Amino acid sequence: MRKVILKQAQSPGDILTMTRAVVDLKLSHPDIEINVESPCHEIWENCPYLTSVSGAEVFNIGYDTIHESGWRGHHFSDAFRIDIENKLGLKIKKTGIYPELWLSDEEKGWINQVETEFGWTGPFWLINAGYKPDNELKRYTRWQEFVDLFNDYFKGSVRLAQIGHKSHHHAILKGAYNLIGKTDTRQLIRLAWWSNGTIGPLSFQFVLAAAFKLPHVVLAAGKEGVRWHIYPNGRYLYTNGALKCCEIDGCWKGGSNGHCRDLMPGNIPRCFALITPQMILDAVAMYYEGGILNLNRGK
Repeated sequence: MRKVILKQAQSPGDILTMTRAVVDLKLSHPDIEINVESPCHEIWENCPYLTSVSGAEVFNIGYDTIHESGWRGHHFSDAFRIDIENKLGLKIKKTGIYPELWLSDEEKGWINQVETEFGWTGPFWLINAGYKPDNELKRYTRWQEFVDLFNDYFKGSVRLAQIGHKSHHHAILKGAYNLIGKTDTRQLIRLAWWSNGTIGPLSFQFVLAAAFKLPHVVLAAGKEGVRWHIYPNGRYLYTNGALKCCEIDGCWKGGSNGHCRDLMPGNIPRCFALITPQMILDAVAMYYEGGILNLNRGK
């Protein structure tokens, strides 16, 4: 029996995206014993496809096809599957693109954190209004305007809960419950399961929503390729094709890849400035107007 350990040491959103490829590997080759090593072990809790192994082959798994995704149309989840195929020398049947998470029945029976912290028992959305210190080009500056529009539209029937890692930059939003720095990875997973959906940049919160097939509104702007990240049930606010710097593919700038080439006053990337708070609200409201969500939705 073949035994393998797959190692992935990047961000939580990357690791969660990789779950699709790992599950498909096991479904295609049930005789292979698999384990995963990553800094986000909470993502793999309750996963029925992993086994503690010794004497295994070890592979570092990445997503090199990101460099050609703009013209080949690969999804992020495809990239992990392709890399595993290449490194293990086998074929994996693709069953989809959605990531997977495994909540126990015990976890589903707990009271959610919004209720325990703030006493709110109604529907809520998670909002990530921050950005990492090393990737300022995912920064949106009009979140407070959106929150004001959201609260005016829903008149208190649906609330916002602000989430985010304590080491990232987060402006505290008035009119939203503040859970910044108050959730570990597993708490955030459970919180997403209880929510109506998530709002924020290309980050962990929208991959969580995709795993649970929840509504999600993503401020993608023009930084990355559209087909690389998009999930069918998400509202993906992108500006690719509207600016020369991201006319076909994303610019892929930011962090170690360099600085934005089209900054507005205040060092705001133009691709994000084109997205208005009203556009974000319209994307959220569409789920209720279309009937996927209603104001009494519960678990």
